[in-house]
Amino acid sequence: MWPYILVILIIFILQFKSNNKEKEKCQFYIGVIILFFFAAFRGVSNGDYTAYLKLGKEVDSVHKIFNNNTHMEIGYSILYYFINLFHFPEQSIIIAMNLISLYFVTKFINQYSPNKNLSLLLFLPLYFQFDMHAARTAVAISISTIGITYVLQRHIFKFCIAIFFATLFHSSAAIVLPIYFFMNININLFIGVITILGSMCYVYFVGLDKTVLLIFQKLNLQNFYVRYYHYVNDNDFGYRFSLMDPRLLYCIFIYIISKKVLKKATRIENFFINCSLANVLIMILFSEHTIFACRLSAFYNIYSIILVPIILKKVYISQIRRDGIAAIKSNKEIGLIMAVFFTLYAVSYAYVCFIALGLEYKLFV
Repeated sequence: MWPYILVILIIFILQFKSNNKEKEKCQFYIGVIILFFFAAFRGVSNGDYTAYLKLGKEVDSVHKIFNNNTHMEIGYSILYYFINLFHFPEQSIIIAMNLISLYFVTKFINQYSPNKNLSLLLFLPLYFQFDMHAARTAVAISISTIGITYVLQRHIFKFCIAIFFATLFHSSAAIVLPIYFFMNININLFIGVITILGSMCYVYFVGLDKTVLLIFQKLNLQNFYVRYYHYVNDNDFGYRFSLMDPRLLYCIFIYIISKKVLKKATRIENFFINCSLANVLIMILFSEHTIFACRLSAFYNIYSIILVPIILKKVYISQIRRDGIAAIKSNKEIGLIMAVFFTLYAVSYAYVCFIALGLEYKLFV
């Protein structure tokens, strides 16, 4: 278990700031490189690791990219085609997907985060859940973050192209399409909280499954009805995501705090706040199936790694304006407390994803 804890501790140590901007930048890239090598050269996982290595071996022609039995999206097949073409070792598919994922996450953090090293710490839960387990989803999530640039520029065609490329690695990336309209929507805190509570009541008393099944029944789509019914009652997908789950409560807390702190939010801040609300609602509405709640919400949860540093920066600035020089020490204490909290949060993810399952870290060789 010590390798997982060691990686988290390294990212925690990187939180101690230097007044030298170049040194801070260097710290950030050291953290990124460590995360890349840790994920890319792993030889064990509780996710799709073995399937990723084996299923693409038959993709040895352009025809097989589009006609194969991998049961995975085309992006995976394209990568494995080039691996087979150049006779690279099978671990190359893991390396390639982690490289793509961390490249776009790094670019995303660089472009929008006011505290890059903190964003890297906040990224760890998603990293453990997807980059270390479901790498295709990790790639899809990271590529989807490109879309925010085109949301800001109001280039809907380029935005759709970005999301299309994300769906090449996992079709669930299509759930990101609504964010194009998030920039100019302003939902006050009261309406947001009522929507969250209303969604909880809907899931508790009705449920998305019943609604979908009813629609299929009314439209006389018997084949879809039977397939969906069997799917949602499958033991692998049928278990619930608790509405008291700490992950959901944490996301609700982040949303409420963001609305309280960022009262005069800029367009980009408002965008991240709306993504935070969408993250909560997706967790709730799809809570009948944990796999859906966690995977789909992750496409919105990724924006929290930027929103939290924005919130803290606003708090720091407000304190300095109010208390002057005396606030600097207070801000450092708040920063340390937050870093410790997010480190413990990352440790809990590492425990659930690896340590509790007895998955000792191993190199692929």
